[in-house]
Amino acid sequence: MAALQEFACPTLAQADQALTDGQPFTRRAYLGMSAIGGACERALWYQFRWVATVHFDAVTLKRFADGHASETVAVNRLKATPGLKVHDVDASGDQFGFRDFGGHFAGHMDGVCLGLVQAPKTWHVLEIKASEKWQDLDKARRKVGEKCALAEWNPTYYAQAVLYMDYARLERHYLVCVSPGVRRWTAVRTNADPAHAASLKAKAERIIFADTAPQRIGGPDSFACRFCDFTAQCHEGARAERNCRTCLAVDVGRDGAWRCTRFGHELSRSDQEAGCPEHRFLPDLVAGEQIDVCHGQIVYRLRDGSRWVDGGPRVHGLGDVIKRQACRGCGSLLWKVTEGTGPHAAGLRCISCDAHGGWLQKAEVVA
Repeated sequence: MAALQEFACPTLAQADQALTDGQPFTRRAYLGMSAIGGACERALWYQFRWVATVHFDAVTLKRFADGHASETVAVNRLKATPGLKVHDVDASGDQFGFRDFGGHFAGHMDGVCLGLVQAPKTWHVLEIKASEKWQDLDKARRKVGEKCALAEWNPTYYAQAVLYMDYARLERHYLVCVSPGVRRWTAVRTNADPAHAASLKAKAERIIFADTAPQRIGGPDSFACRFCDFTAQCHEGARAERNCRTCLAVDVGRDGAWRCTRFGHELSRSDQEAGCPEHRFLPDLVAGEQIDVCHGQIVYRLRDGSRWVDGGPRVHGLGDVIKRQACRGCGSLLWKVTEGTGPHAAGLRCISCDAHGGWLQKAEVVA
């Protein structure tokens, strides 16, 4: 029997498209404590260096929104619990935050709490997570015990927990994991782990101040790499975005500043995003071997044997067809330059399937 055709409402499809097209253009200025537990240092370095702008589909964006709303509901329910003190902002009314290495490494915890029934006199770091896999946390508790359950369930969340405990100088962490909609929830307590916190700080320092990309953790067909946001740049030879963080003339200061070594000035965030015509890629962001330098231009031999000269950004106009990374929908390498929205100078549309392909920097577009 033929499979039933899935119903698709054109109005909802249009709403989803509006959601994806309207997603905010934001890049985290720092390496996040919520991400440092990730297995691949190279991916974290790409993220910190703004190698590519990550765009999410409608399902992912709705998942993010549901998570934020669920966390708020969970915190309010905990606040309403008799005998339980919950503080989700500091004395100035801001979210609790921690910064290190001049602010290049930062994180924000959900709060602190006192009065848990199982440990009424101990202050705990409080973290709320919304997950469809919330029941797996209970499975981990049954397998390895409560205090080891978080590390077993999600190493990235565990890394975040031990760092927050370390920076907050608290010995316990209380993670509440809720189902979407906050209809079910569970929780685990975790002990401080100073040795692991120290290793994570060392990892962050290594990534932040590196001018070269860390080693890959797998090949293009490995599970970790196939679902990475930076597969195109890491394995397929796609060009990184042009901004100050991908330029070889930038210095990452331990005081938190980014400085241009070519022109000798400190770079604001807007400076970093805009880049300049004298941009030259960090060599590890070019899929080839450097073979020459001539009049300030760097010559590479690419993987396919062709010769490419890094002489600054090529400038494109609306309607131009350019070659970029492969379209994830149809595999085409050709993209049409279209008008941008909001802060974006221009956008890209696949000429084969009209899929959205990201945005162009101001330095790449005719003024």
